[in-house]
Amino acid sequence: MSKYAVFLRGVNVGGVKVLMKDLALLLQDGGFSDVKTLLASGNVVLASDIPDPLIIQGRCNDLLRTYYQREIPTLVFTQKEIEDLAGPFGLPLPEPVEQHHGYLTLCHSAQDAQELGQAIQALDDPRGFLVTGRAVQWIASKGTSTTDPVAKLVQAQAKLRVLTTRNHNTLARIAKILC
Repeated sequence: MSKYAVFLRGVNVGGVKVLMKDLALLLQDGGFSDVKTLLASGNVVLASDIPDPLIIQGRCNDLLRTYYQREIPTLVFTQKEIEDLAGPFGLPLPEPVEQHHGYLTLCHSAQDAQELGQAIQALDDPRGFLVTGRAVQWIASKGTSTTDPVAKLVQAQAKLRVLTTRNHNTLARIAKILC
């Protein structure tokens, strides 16, 4: 059995309501095991004998589309990918550290992550960022996770490609569940 983290994009915002208990049951009934959800923003850990994360992603997308009668894109990451991303954050948090958060924008492919990094670099006020596999790490001041220039860029890019952003602390919690 392989373990995976599944991230739903855009749930419980903008009128797309997905209860985590319903999501867990849906995925269990869909053939996955050890299904656990974390927070109300569409974070799931599950196990499967299917070795390909893209097949897992396709199955999750199909289950969600059928049940909710709408597209709810997912991203599936392997246990190893999550362990790597949940390790020490790749950028130093500015002082005062407690006033900043590290974020990871999770992307469908490494190319998407590279292109997002290039778009961040092209901002008028370029920020530090780090591309790590299929993720882009960046920092925002506490309370600005949706208004920060990088956050706005990510929101615009989400209309062009499948990606979603999570706090680094959330990925650390998911990694603990996967162990």
